[in-house]
Amino acid sequence: MTNVQKEMLFVLGEFFKKTDKQFSAAHLEVSVSKAEFIDVIKGVKVVSKQNRALYRNLESLQKSRYIVYNDRELSFSKKGYAEYDKIRTELMRLKQIEANMATQRLQFKRKIQARLK
Repeated sequence: MTNVQKEMLFVLGEFFKKTDKQFSAAHLEVSVSKAEFIDVIKGVKVVSKQNRALYRNLESLQKSRYIVYNDRELSFSKKGYAEYDKIRTELMRLKQIEANMATQRLQFKRKIQARLK
């Protein structure tokens, strides 16, 4: 899976997560077309690509069977959702490492030589 595919899959997953949360009180299931999805993510400035490139990225995910597009309805396949979940957990782990590094004071066991740049 390429980095572009990972990014697109992550954006799609976060989009579904946000819309599901938004309509959870009404017990509704959200379905969206490719065009509407692209309009929304471009509207919130998540991606800076042109529409055609986004369509190609979605088609690439569809050919690789990460997403399913039936009856103008965009959704994850089991394989796609598993990959999205893997990407999300990896990012959470990396954010946790970053947070730990930011809050901890680095202590050295050996003398460190500092040089002027």
